[in-house]
Amino acid sequence: MEHHEIQKLFQELSEGCDNPHVYLVARISLETGARWSEAEGLTLNHFKRYRVTFVNTKSGRKRTVPISQELHQAITEHLKEWGSFGTSTISAFRRAVRRAGLTLPKGQCAHILRHTFASHFMTNGGNILTLQRILGHASISMTMRYLTYPLTT
Repeated sequence: MEHHEIQKLFQELSEGCDNPHVYLVARISLETGARWSEAEGLTLNHFKRYRVTFVNTKSGRKRTVPISQELHQAITEHLKEWGSFGTSTISAFRRAVRRAGLTLPKGQCAHILRHTFASHFMTNGGNILTLQRILGHASISMTMRYLTYPLTT
């Protein structure tokens, strides 16, 4: 997704969404490259000072990713109030994508923020091996798939 599409989507998530958790789950996914289910399943004990540890990963291996001070504060305040993000955020996210008028490859709605993170990470000078570790991929070839369009994972 391009910058203007991200802004439009997050405007919908913050203004037009009936789910109190979806905005932060989307931010976590976009800012860390997390899979939607990984972000949605986080609880307060997964956050330490300016980092998040994903434990329920597809590979079964936990990984820790840095986060901004601002995101850390927003998440901890939210989770102190709510306890968890719940498990119904993806439907609200899909509705926000539709309201924002975004056209995504079939089957990629929940994964688009992970792909966007990867492509922006590399565009901004990131290292492919670092990206592989952040995304939790076992092979560099899987990480390379995240850098192609249309989306292939």
